[in-house]
Amino acid sequence: MFSDDASFEAHYRGQSPIIREELIDIYAPPGKLGVVIDTPDDDAPVVHAIKDSSCIADKLKVGDKLVAVDDEDVRSMTAIKVSKMISRKSANPTRKLSVIRMTVAE
Repeated sequence: MFSDDASFEAHYRGQSPIIREELIDIYAPPGKLGVVIDTPDDDAPVVHAIKDSSCIADKLKVGDKLVAVDDEDVRSMTAIKVSKMISRKSANPTRKLSVIRMTVAE
């Protein structure tokens, strides 16, 4: 029912989990991506949902922070502005999405 989680185990052993930030570049093909972006708490845009049919579903994860699109910084943009930017570039052969992914080190 529940899977083991390193952060859960560390918490109950009195240890703080080690959180690691990883910068990942994802290259998306032309067309729609099937990704919903949100800007919670006026922070950087975050991946909120990914359709099963998304062409980048195997590369992107819910919770990834979007920091750049084609090397243009988007951290201070709203979700709507970022979505429009990605849509405007939908005819490009590729679009580079740079995300920061938080992981718990084991």
